[in-house]
Amino acid sequence: MISLTTRWLLMTVALILACNISSLNAEETAKLSEEPITAADREHWSFQPVRRPELPVLKNKQWSRTPVDHFILAKLEQDGLQPAPEASRTTLIRRLYFDVIGLPPLPEEIDAFLADDSADAYEQLVDRLLASPHYGERWAQHWLDLARFAETDGFEHDKIRPDAWKYRDWVIKALNADMPYDQFVRWQLAGDVIAPENPEAKIATAFCLSGPDMPDINSQEERRHTLLNEMTSTVGSAFMALQMGCAQCHDHKYDPISTVDFYRMRAFFEPAVKPVKNRSVTMLASLGKPVAPSRVMLRGDWRQPGPRVQPAFLRVANLQEQAVDADDARQQRREFAHWLTQKEHPLTSRVIVNRIWQHHFGRGLSATPSDFGVMGDLPTHPELLDWLA
Repeated sequence: MISLTTRWLLMTVALILACNISSLNAEETAKLSEEPITAADREHWSFQPVRRPELPVLKNKQWSRTPVDHFILAKLEQDGLQPAPEASRTTLIRRLYFDVIGLPPLPEEIDAFLADDSADAYEQLVDRLLASPHYGERWAQHWLDLARFAETDGFEHDKIRPDAWKYRDWVIKALNADMPYDQFVRWQLAGDVIAPENPEAKIATAFCLSGPDMPDINSQEERRHTLLNEMTSTVGSAFMALQMGCAQCHDHKYDPISTVDFYRMRAFFEPAVKPVKNRSVTMLASLGKPVAPSRVMLRGDWRQPGPRVQPAFLRVANLQEQAVDADDARQQRREFAHWLTQKEHPLTSRVIVNRIWQHHFGRGLSATPSDFGVMGDLPTHPELLDWLA
């Protein structure tokens, strides 16, 4: 029989060998762990290019009033179903008020709408509500939820963020001003670079740092790591409906997103995140003192920096296989914002129109608005989703 001493020696040797294996050259480990993106990876519906479909042919052409109606009725006819009866004007005005401004109509507003027999009475009402300041206040709530907006830091001490309202008000003003969505996205990711003389553009970048924070933590490096990972995950879910968070520790189990992909995307933001102890981080920092090179954190542990990485666009969504051209870190973040909002991007426009549909009708065309990955729900009307996108 093996003596107890021998057994302990064997266990010690095994532990040493395991440690040596885990400390293999990090560059080699990263290269071995990253699989190439294949055509099969991009067969998933959300990674396909957005294409504008033709309007479907209908049996009951009289019912359809708009292109959207064509897609809805085509699916109903395919399933052997009939459309629901047309809603009453009283129902319509209540739906419209709650959807657009989040408030019920006053009795006199209902009476005025019912008495208006003009052909475009409904369209005029839509325009009036969209012009109301309450529109931005209502729809900002939806966006602020995605931005994980809060007026405190969270965690145990939950410190007040005295300037948090500036970002909230910026979102409201942007919606009420009908800011184009591509600009809305770009300013939140790189407004300080795109329009450096405009204070509103810098306020917009508070999107990146609206999540929970721990200003008084002892290790500011751990705090910075947590902020960056949370920010990267939020950018992935809010704009691309991809659940990237698990890739900070290991390759995604279902979607073609590697750990290296995660840290390449994080690298766009690393130079602009410079926390100071006991102070909330509310905006991206201007470049000053250089920061450490971007690295893969092995197993997601900030104490185990692995190979260096350069900023790069998410491979599975980079259908044009574009490279980052800029050498300057700020301009690289600007490039990322423009890449995310270019018309060739397969996810960004699909994601936002699905969210808008969800908030109007209670359920998105895909019922998983923040997960367009393999485990998310297929859209019920994929052609309609692409037509809107």
